[in-house]
Amino acid sequence: MTEKTVELPRNTTAVGAVVMGHEGILLVRMTYGPTKGRYMLPGGIVDPGETLDVAVVREVLEETGVEARPVGICGLRTRYDGDRNDNYVIWLLEHVNGSAESDGHENDDARFFTRDELDRDDVTDLSAYFGRLALDGELKIMTLAEDFDAAGRGRDPESWRLFR
Repeated sequence: MTEKTVELPRNTTAVGAVVMGHEGILLVRMTYGPTKGRYMLPGGIVDPGETLDVAVVREVLEETGVEARPVGICGLRTRYDGDRNDNYVIWLLEHVNGSAESDGHENDDARFFTRDELDRDDVTDLSAYFGRLALDGELKIMTLAEDFDAAGRGRDPESWRLFR
């Protein structure tokens, strides 16, 4: 008798980074999954015990060696496939330090793309879309609500964040 594998419902939260640098937008060429061989925004799954802004900075550093500062949330892609939900929070980040280098594992190339290069066939549609908006100065940004006193309301500002 063959045992049937049952997939449990799953909710995934991931982050992607639109990193602005002097040379353009930072993209990575993936080595696995449905985007294998294509350039996309650096990012990944949010780990337990971290906020979205911390996760996106960590993912960019791990995947590209680039230190970047989160400016704010610039997009949200949400989807489902049966009882599997997938939410992808897209961030605008400012390049702080470091030159782009592949992590040699999840990606085999990391570099900044100019606006014209975003039209290449090997750049994912979502990455090109957000890259063009960023380079044209047309992103709408949700930023950290500095005027909201999380600590004063009994919340730890390291683990509880509000963006507006």
